[in-house]
Amino acid sequence: MKQNLGRILGLILLLIASLVYADEPYKWSLYSNKESVYVNEAVAVEYTCEFKDQGYLHVIELDIEGENDGYRLLSRGVNETVVNGKRRDTYRYTLFPKREGEQELRFKVLMRKTTKASIENSVIGRDNVEDYAFIDKTVELPPLHLDVSAHQERITGRFELEVKLDRKEVNAYEPVHLDVKVNGEGNFDEMRDISLHIDGVKIFSEPGEDHYSLTADGFKGTWEQKFSIVAKEDFVIEPIELSYFDISKKRKVTLRSERFSVKVNAGYMAEELLDDVPGETDGSWWSWSYLNYFFTLLSGVVLGRYSLRLRSVKKRQGGFMEEVEACHSVKMLLSKLVMTGDVRFSPLITQYEALGNKASLTALKREVKVLLKSD
Repeated sequence: MKQNLGRILGLILLLIASLVYADEPYKWSLYSNKESVYVNEAVAVEYTCEFKDQGYLHVIELDIEGENDGYRLLSRGVNETVVNGKRRDTYRYTLFPKREGEQELRFKVLMRKTTKASIENSVIGRDNVEDYAFIDKTVELPPLHLDVSAHQERITGRFELEVKLDRKEVNAYEPVHLDVKVNGEGNFDEMRDISLHIDGVKIFSEPGEDHYSLTADGFKGTWEQKFSIVAKEDFVIEPIELSYFDISKKRKVTLRSERFSVKVNAGYMAEELLDDVPGETDGSWWSWSYLNYFFTLLSGVVLGRYSLRLRSVKKRQGGFMEEVEACHSVKMLLSKLVMTGDVRFSPLITQYEALGNKASLTALKREVKVLLKSD
């Protein structure tokens, strides 16, 4: 009796082992559009699981997206199809290698298999079954081989630089608008904001905005940053440069805009715009903080003509309040208020510019909300 029981138990274990370790009705394959690449060059990667049937008993858990010292792997989604009764799942990625040298990337996937009986029990609630019963198996995916060459640039791909200035002659304290736009494809998400430094002028800007999407060739689309520049004297905007590694030319490329000279005609004098300050007769009362007041007072009409160029000029109240909440510094919020051209914000701009580092972002946001709600 014991011998029979032992034989039965052995047969059961053998059956279980054959079910778990037998050849599975699926096969994994790898597609990569490149093997020899440069650092930060986009590589299209696809892992495909092809089943011999509809494969409804299998659940795939593939979680390989991420970043480490060697690469960034970003998902472009999953394409699931059934053709001629056979299931085919394709997992698409874009990979950016981060260091030079030969690399062999090995990933694993968790294949979870259930049974028809388990599905039926789960559906009808038999024996209080609340979930499928799975047999899990970890499968190694085909290895990805890359030969990565080095370069010294942060940006890699193909890009074009477009810089436009709306006017080259203005009156004092009237704004000129500078648009910087980069088009192309590559590791666009590594683009950094541009800083302008021009003596004797006031520069207002917002963080660069991205209008791109992830493709097999990297991030493709446009990155844009806008500036408003206010001055009382002539000034020059030196060429803006963007250096990157061009994967087509296989070398560093530097894009450079033209040099802009702006003529500023004499405008109103400060004493014509402001009341005398009691106790100050030697002109020492002047502060650059009043520049915002001049700007909003003199350029309301001018800004109206350019409202289509700056999206923040005309916003529905709810949308603008969301932008106010998104500002993470007093300087950023003041720049946004200045570029609206709304004279209601003039006292706040002057007040908080004068406070300098002592200004409170929370207090400024609160006062802006009060003004907006007073409409």
